[in-house]
Amino acid sequence: MSTHNASSPVLLHPIAKGRAWGGTTFAQWKKFAAPAPGELAIGESWEVADLPESIANGCSLVAAGAGTGKTLHELIDLDTPSWMGRARLTAQGRFPLLVKFLDAAEHLSVQVHPDEAYAAANTSAHLKTESWFVLAAKPGATIWRGVKEHVTKQEFETRLRAGASILDLLVEVRVQAGDCIDLPSGLCHALGEGITVAEIQTPSDTTFRVFDWNRNDPSRLLHLNQAMQCIQFGKTQRLEHLPIRNAATAPAVQTRSMRTTLLSRTDHYKIERIEAMTATTLEVITHQRPVCWLVLGGGVCVDGQTPVTANAWQTLLFPAISEGCVAKLAVGTTFLRITLPDPMDRFIA
Repeated sequence: MSTHNASSPVLLHPIAKGRAWGGTTFAQWKKFAAPAPGELAIGESWEVADLPESIANGCSLVAAGAGTGKTLHELIDLDTPSWMGRARLTAQGRFPLLVKFLDAAEHLSVQVHPDEAYAAANTSAHLKTESWFVLAAKPGATIWRGVKEHVTKQEFETRLRAGASILDLLVEVRVQAGDCIDLPSGLCHALGEGITVAEIQTPSDTTFRVFDWNRNDPSRLLHLNQAMQCIQFGKTQRLEHLPIRNAATAPAVQTRSMRTTLLSRTDHYKIERIEAMTATTLEVITHQRPVCWLVLGGGVCVDGQTPVTANAWQTLLFPAISEGCVAKLAVGTTFLRITLPDPMDRFIA
């Protein structure tokens, strides 16, 4: 019998990732110390991670709550039924989400992630569908999402092989704080400079770069052959079915004390923004699946045998069995609630 309290949430340590395009936001948030001279700026903060041992520093540690000091993988392995409930681990036995913050002081590479067909044929690659929630964006900031519908695969590949720019072949979109952008696997995309986002994705670190802004960095190779097997073109991208929703204008359910806005619903996760209009309490609802709260502002205190507190830019993970825990929210508290699908949903008409 395990000795940890699976009914309580845990607070997770963030994992700092240096990136060529990273900025200073995380130091301003006091999540990490500023990098030493000569070190890469921190571009990513991995909030919830359970990747294989082959990925360096790829598994979250518990910072507070039952199981402090254990990895997320160890904690779930101790009592998988209590943690996962009706949800499923990946085929590799890992937690089925990777949650991050990204701080782009410069453009990220133009890239694509494997779809199911490519991942099935290449065991070293893993499907990656992701969504960005824009936390901050400089005026006029843009992303690139998808290839213009009239562009053929041959035209796109010819440009790539010739080393010519492909930016005019991509769909450029201006974004602002509060936007939520879905990026299914197979969709070519890039995050532009001056944007900070929360990224919710399937647990994969497989990225195929097609253009890297001429950085000519030998540690950041291009993957043209792999990318061309994954990139979708024309109507197969279904861009018309991927509207960008903004938290300020999307339909919401509001009571006197709480506002809940649905931002994204994919086959892999659902993202909602929760805002406390007053100091209030909120009963934790899991529907027998683990739930992630990505706190963006204010503070959350969860009662229970092992009380846990989270403030802005911290992350709570609730096991499936924590249904009925009560969270105290300070006025103005906002967080992203990320939930997993029920495997039975596919059988319900």
